[in-house]
Amino acid sequence: MQTQTLVPKSLYHTVLETPFGKLYVAYAEKYLCLLSGDELTLLLDIYRLYGRFPARNDAMSARMIADILTSVLGDRAYRGPLLFPSHTPFQRQVLKKLQEIPRGEVRSYGWLAKRLEHPRASRAVGNALAWNPFPFVIPCHRVIRADGHLGKYSGGGDNMKASLLAYEGVSIGQGKDGTWRVQEGQGG
Repeated sequence: MQTQTLVPKSLYHTVLETPFGKLYVAYAEKYLCLLSGDELTLLLDIYRLYGRFPARNDAMSARMIADILTSVLGDRAYRGPLLFPSHTPFQRQVLKKLQEIPRGEVRSYGWLAKRLEHPRASRAVGNALAWNPFPFVIPCHRVIRADGHLGKYSGGGDNMKASLLAYEGVSIGQGKDGTWRVQEGQGG
């Protein structure tokens, strides 16, 4: 994962089709800027991060599209350059460590905090994941609450998180209260 903090001259957005729905992509030249399962969220987040809205442009490079889809569909990690305009060193550490969770497996926020050698930082880990600008290629959907509930998902809500986990083969179900949970024996 290559990262940059520069401010791009031109910002664009497009939409890609995936087996679990539309993926909205913001990009600049060769850099991936933001991903979302919701177009309005993508546009507002780009404005919040860069101070302007991206222009619609479906001419994203074929290589970039292939890299995104290969990563999202699980064959390998995203290898292209990513822009991180406002992340702290801790947030970047969280996102980097997150990539160690294998496809088809989940871990708790506490597990991730312990791996970062900050065992009491579960809430800080959750906050870092809430600001993950690349939730489909940096797989924060693989992090769940210690009680097995899925928790929130910045990439398009709880249903999208459940869809991504199911796509990866994680056994999930919906409780009587309507919330999604990972089935017994699936958490870490």
